[in-house]
Amino acid sequence: MRKTRKRAQATPRDDAAQLRLIADNMPAMSIAYDEKLLCLFASQRFAEFFGFTTTSIVGKHLREIIGEGPYQEVKPHFDRVLEGKRTAYQRTRVLDSGDPRYLEVELTPNIGPDGRTRGLFAVTTDVTDHKVTEKAMRDSEAELRLLTDNVPAMISYIDRQMNCVFANKRYADFFGLAAADVVGKPLREIVGAAHFAALQAHFANALEGHPVSFQWDVQRVGGALRCIEVKLVPRASDQGPVSGCYAMAIDITEQKRTEERIQHVAEHDSLTGLPNRLLFNDRLSQALSIAKRDAGQCALLYLDLDKFKPINDTLGHAAGDQLLRMVAGRIREQVRESDTVARVGGDEFTVILHDISSPQNAATVAQKIIAALAAPFQLGSGSRESVVGSSIGIAVYPKDGQDHETLIKKADAAMYLAKARGNSFCFSGT
Repeated sequence: MRKTRKRAQATPRDDAAQLRLIADNMPAMSIAYDEKLLCLFASQRFAEFFGFTTTSIVGKHLREIIGEGPYQEVKPHFDRVLEGKRTAYQRTRVLDSGDPRYLEVELTPNIGPDGRTRGLFAVTTDVTDHKVTEKAMRDSEAELRLLTDNVPAMISYIDRQMNCVFANKRYADFFGLAAADVVGKPLREIVGAAHFAALQAHFANALEGHPVSFQWDVQRVGGALRCIEVKLVPRASDQGPVSGCYAMAIDITEQKRTEERIQHVAEHDSLTGLPNRLLFNDRLSQALSIAKRDAGQCALLYLDLDKFKPINDTLGHAAGDQLLRMVAGRIREQVRESDTVARVGGDEFTVILHDISSPQNAATVAQKIIAALAAPFQLGSGSRESVVGSSIGIAVYPKDGQDHETLIKKADAAMYLAKARGNSFCFSGT
């Protein structure tokens, strides 16, 4: 009987010891108050944080523990919990060293069997490290945005679910959206279903860990067609698959147009706008390749103007240039859109006739050109009529040659035979 009583008397002490052990080893700070906000119990971490010991803090009022100013700040929360309602708040405490500590406090009422609130429990978590990390991340993101918003490129980050996690201002502006509206959206929704279908394979490749580069023609809001050069860089992951990829894009529309203009100038005659000798050689090689592939025929017409030099010498170079432009136009009118008319010399022109059924087709075109160029030209103010003729040599693939050098040589030779006859055409070998 006596042993039982001793065990019963020891139980509260054991419970208190266990409570102390648990409270002192929790990462959060805990304290219990009565209904008058006097401390009943505090964990070692809580007591030391506020400059007390676990024994000296007992019986202290909340005002005395945290100070008058903070007490007035948090008193409404404690009044609320003493009414039987749970609550939580955040506050900052500045240590004697001047360092701020960020605290999250949860208050829970201690309600007795009779339903009356007898006090409360407060659990305080020091979230300073978390706050500092959050601030560092915000500062880092702000610096990243400052940097990316001021580079001449569209930058975004796309995760494995094909959602946009980050986008700089230039990227959002390109699609007519605000940066905040882009983040979190599926890529399909940002670029549209039609464009997404063209991009999906590139992103899938990047998410497999392969860097990807491609050019993309995209219709902007408002109708302008732009050419975009895109690079996708996979984001490596320490564990598991690639977590996403960075997309960096540059609008190269003007660069492409400049390149096209340069290419056009390099391949076309500046006076007539016709292909020059460089492009003519390329077109002739293409025509021969197609004819070989299809077991078909093509023809080369080599044309030289008659009586051009006297007109150029008499009326001047301006009139001569005008005549050449008019000649180019008349020749162009006699052939199909798929055929090529080129200026390869001063008053020398060539015509490539694709996919002819017989040499007679070439003869028919030559006759039409000769007739068109035989009609008088109105030069200068239009009061002066000038007449020139033309001589045309014809070489047909494959009968007259298997390569473009041979065809050119034979068509040129046939042209000199035609010139001897005057204003006529001549096939190679006749």
